[in-house]
Amino acid sequence: MESIVLCSQLVAPIMILIATGEFVRSSGATRPSQIQSSPLSFGGRVCLFLSLRRIRQAGGCHLDLMASTMVRQFVHMVTYSCNRGIYGLHRINPSRFFHPKDAAVGRPATAVEDVRLPRPAMSFSRPYETHIIPTEFMPLGRNNDKIVSVDETGRSILYDVASHAISTLPGLKAEPKFGCCVSLNIGDNLYVMQENPCRAQCFEALVYCKSPKSDEEQENRWSWRPQPPPPYLHSVGYHCSGGDITAYAVVGDSHILVSTESYGTYSFDTVSSEWSKAGDWALPFNGRAEYVPEHGLWFGFSASDDGLLGAWDLSTVVTQQQPPVAHVLQDGFSVPEGFSSFVVHLGAGNLCVAKLFEKARRETSDQDCYLFETTRRFAMLTGVEVQRRGEELNIIKHRSSRYSFGLDKIPSSVF
Repeated sequence: MESIVLCSQLVAPIMILIATGEFVRSSGATRPSQIQSSPLSFGGRVCLFLSLRRIRQAGGCHLDLMASTMVRQFVHMVTYSCNRGIYGLHRINPSRFFHPKDAAVGRPATAVEDVRLPRPAMSFSRPYETHIIPTEFMPLGRNNDKIVSVDETGRSILYDVASHAISTLPGLKAEPKFGCCVSLNIGDNLYVMQENPCRAQCFEALVYCKSPKSDEEQENRWSWRPQPPPPYLHSVGYHCSGGDITAYAVVGDSHILVSTESYGTYSFDTVSSEWSKAGDWALPFNGRAEYVPEHGLWFGFSASDDGLLGAWDLSTVVTQQQPPVAHVLQDGFSVPEGFSSFVVHLGAGNLCVAKLFEKARRETSDQDCYLFETTRRFAMLTGVEVQRRGEELNIIKHRSSRYSFGLDKIPSSVF
């Protein structure tokens, strides 16, 4: 019977792979305690004797020393089928983006691998066929284990990833309903703001009531609560121009930072529900910056070059109202015709970097002999390891996987 032995020193929690084939497969397990096993004593060590046949029958992710350090077991990708009007939520195992730990140091990134996207774990239909306002999907909770979906009518649902259960939420209070928006988690609450704020009701928080005081709160613990709009909406001559949010991040346990095209950078205190202006300058990254607590820095893509992955200390923006300085800028992440970039924190200093891009191609009709142009869309996901050597950060690219969506599907977000 094929088998492996996993041993750990009694004084250290680090698991040591003694003998194995290429990979161990398990049903989402990243620790030996999650796999059926038999403890043995061997040379003063506690060992687990595992049957590869038993593990393979369970299916699931690769178990290696790199994967065992990850907090996130899955990265989520949302796609949209133009012909069917259906959104798909796909769960991708991030361990495929990394070399085994003992082979990662000093090993160059491998060539891009074309892979097939997993089947959707859940599908969501659009309420109408206008295709004007997209349905938004936003992670909720400290572990991103729940997903909030808001459609063009403002109706909201909550999807529990672990149990595959869906429950209804109250509708958004804003009129008109949100279009494209930005979302951020602070504690157990979700803050959502229109990407282009135009009206007073452009900012709301989905809040969980831990101590209900009425039958209504007892029946539905979740509620949308309006938040004050950013101050520049009240600027003289503001007509929704120049106020688009270009960069945003959560700082600490209570602050949200947003940068705009023309009105500088603002900070929102979720405790006092008050805005303050940090400065007339813009944050140096595009989109959302992801906090990596192992290094005390925020990672994102440079506003000046979307092919540069950077790290900044945003705490100075809140405490000293000073623009952040980059601790590192690493190139090598450019894609042709890119339209969205995402950074996902996996735990233990590991990141998943996602780049969404498209390629246009001219084709000739066989019947009428005329030229027409088709656009195919792709997603490139890359594993990134961040190491600290003294004061210096070292960004190591691992494996890259490219997903092709043909002419019908569009990748919309990765989180």
